[in-house]
Amino acid sequence: MRIFVGCSSNSNVPLEYRDLASNVATSLAQNNHKLVFKGEEEGMSGKCFMTFKYEGAKTKAIVEAKKLDALKEIEVDAYEVEMNTFDRTKKIYASSEVILILPGGLGTLAELFSFLEEKKNTNGDMPIILFNYNHYYDPLLLFLKSIFKQGFISESELKRIDVVSDIRSLELYLKRLEKEENKKEDVKDEK
Repeated sequence: MRIFVGCSSNSNVPLEYRDLASNVATSLAQNNHKLVFKGEEEGMSGKCFMTFKYEGAKTKAIVEAKKLDALKEIEVDAYEVEMNTFDRTKKIYASSEVILILPGGLGTLAELFSFLEEKKNTNGDMPIILFNYNHYYDPLLLFLKSIFKQGFISESELKRIDVVSDIRSLELYLKRLEKEENKKEDVKDEK
């Protein structure tokens, strides 16, 4: 599957989180998934990309035009250029089969909420997975539950995010998705 991995590209992120990105990427690559990412070479995003390349897995960068020069420093299998972050986020959503959000900052949160809004507005079935490593996203999940209780979002909006907290749970989730996709393909073939 083509999986967008959203995470911090800040080079000051603690080593523990960069290691998480590398370990997640190893699991994804070894299970024949393809990486969709923002073309960043720093922080967790850079670690994720480098691990995919090390594992010999396919990568696709979707970058803003102003950051195109950064691609000269890294070797991706494919790339697309968008004029701004809004267009880049749309293209990432359209190019992915799964959205995986690791710990990150404002950019990662902006992507997460953009993906959730797109899923809501299109009645899409894009899996959006929040990797709640070391309870990183507990405050965000509490906030979402709070605004649900206050009536600002619906229960269906709250359920648009699937949460995992470790690599094994992520692997099981993705295997279940693959089985569901295979069943859909089998039904199509029978028709």
